[in-house]
Amino acid sequence: MATGIEDALSEQTLSGLLRRAAHLWPQQRALIDERRVWTWSELDAEVDQVACLFEACGIQPGDPIGFLLVKRAEVVIGFLACARMGAVQVPVNFKLHPDQVSDQFTTAGIRAVLTEPQHDALLRHLLPLLPDPRQIIHLDAPARNGSTSWASHAEYVGKRSTFADSPDTVCYYNYTSGSTGRPKGASTTSRNIIVNAIATSEGLGFLPEDVYMGMFSVFAHPHELFHRSLLFGGAFVVVDSLNPRMVADAINQHGISWMMGVPSFYEMLLDYIESSGTRLPTLRVLEAGGAYVAPETLQRMEASFNARFLPVWGCTEASGVGLGMLADGPRRSGSTGKPIPTYDIRIVTESGAEAAPGEPGELWIRGPSVVSHYVNMPGETSAQFQDGWYATSDLVTRDEDGFVYFTGRRSEMLKIGGIRVFPLEIEQVIQQHPEVRDVVVVRAEERLRGEIARAIVTTRPGSTLNARSVQAYCRDRMALYKVPRIVEFWSEIPKIPNGKIDKKAVIAAPVNPERDDRR
Repeated sequence: MATGIEDALSEQTLSGLLRRAAHLWPQQRALIDERRVWTWSELDAEVDQVACLFEACGIQPGDPIGFLLVKRAEVVIGFLACARMGAVQVPVNFKLHPDQVSDQFTTAGIRAVLTEPQHDALLRHLLPLLPDPRQIIHLDAPARNGSTSWASHAEYVGKRSTFADSPDTVCYYNYTSGSTGRPKGASTTSRNIIVNAIATSEGLGFLPEDVYMGMFSVFAHPHELFHRSLLFGGAFVVVDSLNPRMVADAINQHGISWMMGVPSFYEMLLDYIESSGTRLPTLRVLEAGGAYVAPETLQRMEASFNARFLPVWGCTEASGVGLGMLADGPRRSGSTGKPIPTYDIRIVTESGAEAAPGEPGELWIRGPSVVSHYVNMPGETSAQFQDGWYATSDLVTRDEDGFVYFTGRRSEMLKIGGIRVFPLEIEQVIQQHPEVRDVVVVRAEERLRGEIARAIVTTRPGSTLNARSVQAYCRDRMALYKVPRIVEFWSEIPKIPNGKIDKKAVIAAPVNPERDDRR
């Protein structure tokens, strides 16, 4: 995209980009789900109707609307309707404990909710926090007790919302997963989202003809379901399943060329296509975030899928992907790449100095897509945002050529015998064993030794691995003090909805060196 066009688009809003797409590509495919296909013209018109419905319910510009929805087309339509009439979209993690969901409603100041029948029990828990029953909008169910039915948006055919927003109007509280603490809402503007869409499209090589499908959970960065496609008028597909057969069917039915997911999902999909003989000829790029990808895994994925496997790093506060292997540059084995255009990074040591090449430090990032604060969390904001920089808590190194290598989370670092050890370096070794499917290393305690490494391992079918063989494998490849003292074999490692390992759940499980629940 030419720089002049990029500059013009960065001054747009999400609502304005949708109007532009409807004007430029009215009959092209836009939003696709299992029920129907919307053209850009149809999507624009339905967003107007829903925006008018929100206004008729008494929702005001600036009001946060909680989305208690599974992944479905209405998530995208409702998100864009919020942007169009000035409300703030708030994705709600309905898998959290009801008290944690209540905390999100309170900190975000949610005044209205878009929901569906399967969340009725949770909604009853939240009713005391919602001031106006008209502002409870039900999908797939009639209005009741003074609430509103989504179906009534049909009354507003031909109507348009007249709200005039700006690129810096907050349209979205993008909540963190809570995997490392209390979920926090990043206060996100149209500019944050659009600049990220422009930068990642340019930097990673996203094309106007790409048909896109995002595999993250519906409450993990839902803007990434559509934001790049909105620039180019391409189609994007919404599928609420991680079932490999259903996903493979969707890829072939809709001609999906670009996916975003986590490496563990691609492993499941790969197992399915290898066992079933299914081919996925339209796939061009497999974008992989959320976990380290070993070079051997990358090579295997590319050979089997015949597609480019693209490790990236991103975070909620950066409005998406901030580092990756750039489309016009070389790769570097084991690296997560370089900063995407518009992002600057620093690597900061414990003393606050800039890290030298190869020296570990905390990754800091800034740019027009980095948000300025968390909503109603001043303490957390001041701890992580400084002079435009966001301190990520991720520990990385950078080589002489500027390639960045992830080493772990600051909160996860172990101190074994007084020596710093990053769990990721142990995981990377164990993951190379051909019988290992997945592994996570966490902190444990021994009365005499203090902190030690505890490895949780899942294995491939037919494996004969035991704790001693894993430890022997490690001793041949790392310093003795890093070898995990405890090795447990689980049938499955728990994941949070965005596909990352749920380390809280792993740490909470009682230590049991004898555990082996493989079937």
